[in-house]
Amino acid sequence: MSMIDIDFDASNHSTVSVETPPEENNEEIKPVMTNPKIKPGWRVNAKMEGVNGYVLAEVRHVKQVQKNPPEFLYYVHYVEYNRRMETWLKEESLDMTTIQFPRKKKESKKAETIGQLSPDDEGSRLKKKFSRVGQNNIEFVPLSYIEVYEDDTPAMKRLRKKEEDDESKRRNIEKIVLNGWTIVPWYFAPYPEPLTRVPCIYLCSWCLSFWPTFECLQSHMIKCPLIGPPGKKIYEKDGLAFFEIDGAVDDDYSTNLSLLAKLFLDHKTVYYDTKPFYFYVLCEKSDDMFYDIVGYFSKEKCSADEYNLACILVLPQFQKKGYGRFLIEFSYLLSKVEQKTGSPEKPLSDLGLLSYRSYWLYAITEFILSYYDHDGSVDSLKKFIGKEVNLHCNFPKLIEKTRIKKEDLVNTMTSFGIARQAANGTQIILSLTMIEKYFKNKKDKIHVDPKYLKWSPPMPKQGVYNSSRAADNRRRAAIANGSYDFDE
Repeated sequence: MSMIDIDFDASNHSTVSVETPPEENNEEIKPVMTNPKIKPGWRVNAKMEGVNGYVLAEVRHVKQVQKNPPEFLYYVHYVEYNRRMETWLKEESLDMTTIQFPRKKKESKKAETIGQLSPDDEGSRLKKKFSRVGQNNIEFVPLSYIEVYEDDTPAMKRLRKKEEDDESKRRNIEKIVLNGWTIVPWYFAPYPEPLTRVPCIYLCSWCLSFWPTFECLQSHMIKCPLIGPPGKKIYEKDGLAFFEIDGAVDDDYSTNLSLLAKLFLDHKTVYYDTKPFYFYVLCEKSDDMFYDIVGYFSKEKCSADEYNLACILVLPQFQKKGYGRFLIEFSYLLSKVEQKTGSPEKPLSDLGLLSYRSYWLYAITEFILSYYDHDGSVDSLKKFIGKEVNLHCNFPKLIEKTRIKKEDLVNTMTSFGIARQAANGTQIILSLTMIEKYFKNKKDKIHVDPKYLKWSPPMPKQGVYNSSRAADNRRRAAIANGSYDFDE
């Protein structure tokens, strides 16, 4: 599959001014220092947006932006903060009196592996004057304690190797513009290398193609045939719509969508083979009748593990509006139509697990409330608080109603402490918190209305790959070593 070509014409190239040499004079010309004051792997207190004062940060990369006088930018990772906070800083944003750099500790009796000796700052804390990171054999030493910096020590060689390995993880796109929103990405995404050198890339609101200038985007959008995602619109109500995209049919769009998602998902891997997936894109319908992307989830066409969701994303400007839960609820609606149980691909992130357990608890509560005689209010249910409902081990009925896998149901009930095992079966105990949370979610959250779904399960097509774990691993290994036939 070919990516969309980007035409950089000469008018879009940045120009480099060439200075004429100064006139000769008899004054002594002092050499200009061209080395940065801080090197990759060193730590220093740095300013952080939204935080008063300084935060301990590790320099991951340095680039020179001006030769005379020399000026550098430092790419920093804030220790104990998520990687999405990483950013480029000028020297003035760093407290140069707090520089620390790593020095190898004395060898212990037990031999350490090279992997253990590489610095890993996640979860580390400064301890007294020195900071040992996790189980690594590296100390971060204040600069004032060091007389000579040995650039070729084994520890520093390992740090340089790690810095090279981390190149692929460093955020490489400064900004994107999508549908009028200017967004700062959180993570690395493998967009074409020329786009990493422009201050901002511009994405088409409908096909998600990417352009180096606003003028290029304008020229494209005049000719773009879409008014929203390609594929089939399968749901629309109250200005929200879902489109189903077949990765084997609309492969360019699917790849562009995966690249966009990679900017905001740390652990997502972009594969250029999108054939085994369906993509369900959630859009808001604008006043001018266009459909603008809010988020999406993907789903394997054939999952041996009964996964009904492979990847999920809500774009940053739409987060905290209930769209993530809306996507989860929609994925289970599709499972109900398919009459299959479903579960998200594991492992889930901490935030993902919270979102899913919130939905699972809502679905369980809705099922349990059907056992009570009530008028749909909290007050009418208070008399049942603390009383047990015996499921008679009828998990099949609960699974059939919710289409949630048994292990997810059990884990949710256990984590919220609402179920216990008794001699006569599994008991569910209704609590006031459980009831109040259910009605609050029912009132405040947006919900999928099954009446507006126009969808039937797609029929398997000839040539669609088996998406079992083993088949996936073989296919992805072939992609990695270059032996995969994309035109097969």
